[in-house]
Amino acid sequence: MDSVTVGLVSNDQFFREGLNALLGEDGYEVTGSVNDHRELAAVVPADKTPVLVLVDLAREVDAAADQLRFLSNNFPGVTIVGFSDENDGDWFALCEDYDLCGLLRKQVSFKALLHCLELVLMGEKVMPTNFQPSPRRQCEDTRPCSHDHHAHSNRKPGQTIPCMTCSRPFETEDRRANRICSSCKSRISRVSGATEHTLHY
Repeated sequence: MDSVTVGLVSNDQFFREGLNALLGEDGYEVTGSVNDHRELAAVVPADKTPVLVLVDLAREVDAAADQLRFLSNNFPGVTIVGFSDENDGDWFALCEDYDLCGLLRKQVSFKALLHCLELVLMGEKVMPTNFQPSPRRQCEDTRPCSHDHHAHSNRKPGQTIPCMTCSRPFETEDRRANRICSSCKSRISRVSGATEHTLHY
């Protein structure tokens, strides 16, 4: 394939260096690699704007939201893929709120990573299949939820909803933990099942 320009954001130097080396061997050109998301725009050459930004998301949801907000505003139209080892419902909502194209585990194998990036660049969304309901979401009926950026998520359990990956409708008992249809889950599970070339340091 033609070279795909990539921006890397992570405060883990070894993670960045590992991604940089591996992606460079497979047709990707890293045009900016930074510790802080606010530095990316300053280091990317004017003629090398990234098509894809890979960001190691902060552990706190609010800090991760700041990262994604900044990147979305400063690189409009760029495909953004996040890395996180968190799996509760807040992270799923974060993906929806900022139209994240992919959320991958830092332990993903390089083979699986390449497959996921290919899917993302073709316009598909790649997400983990094991999101858990978040305690932060379980607001009491007698008081409003304090997380207003989740207010749009008002579907009831047991409803038919569109699959986040393929957009086809399917029925789910828990929309927070299950927003991907069984056929997409099966495909993504096959992709994420590889073990070689781990990117976890």
